[in-house]
Amino acid sequence: MRKFITIEDIYTELRQQIVDRSIPPGRKLTESFLSQKWNVSRTPIREVLRRLESQGLVTSHRYKGVIVNTISIDDIDQIYAIKIHLEGLAGRLATPVISENPKQLKNLEKLCKKMEELSKKGDIGGYITKNNEFHFSIWHSCGNMWLVRILENLNSQINRFIVKSLHIPHRMERSLPEHWEIYRRVKLGKGKGVEKAIGDHFTKAAQNLKSEIMKPR
Repeated sequence: MRKFITIEDIYTELRQQIVDRSIPPGRKLTESFLSQKWNVSRTPIREVLRRLESQGLVTSHRYKGVIVNTISIDDIDQIYAIKIHLEGLAGRLATPVISENPKQLKNLEKLCKKMEELSKKGDIGGYITKNNEFHFSIWHSCGNMWLVRILENLNSQINRFIVKSLHIPHRMERSLPEHWEIYRRVKLGKGKGVEKAIGDHFTKAAQNLKSEIMKPR
């Protein structure tokens, strides 16, 4: 019996194919092809494409149709500059809160251990989930809800960059000690050290992503 396909199923699969470049940048996505692929009408396909466009993954052109967006070096430089600054600030503000709360510290430690386990298994999807939980738990302890909202909005726009960077060979393994270093500095209560560790973490992610994009195909 054929499994019922939902909009969420189509969105998740198509998004993943764009992120891991199974569908390369510059590829045209047609409603007719996608509706045939999933054996659905064009209505859910249009909804999926609208969602992908809202996340900056595709762009709808009047005469060209829907095209998968490219990730440029300038995009990475500009977006990571913002992310490094804002996440670093959130980390610095959150440090005195988390360092004095054994339960929150334990949660960060558990997330690092879980990421270590997932890294050994090569489970990138699971690692990405715990990676997000790690950073979200720091954001939400910073005490500045405006900063949290800005980071949430920013993350929804640039998640493609984060996911893509973790699919780069060995990036997952390299990012693990970076998370442990962030945790260690939080535990020590060193806010500026946490800010620097977060900055170093995302700087390395950006460098790896730029190197991957610049590789000849």
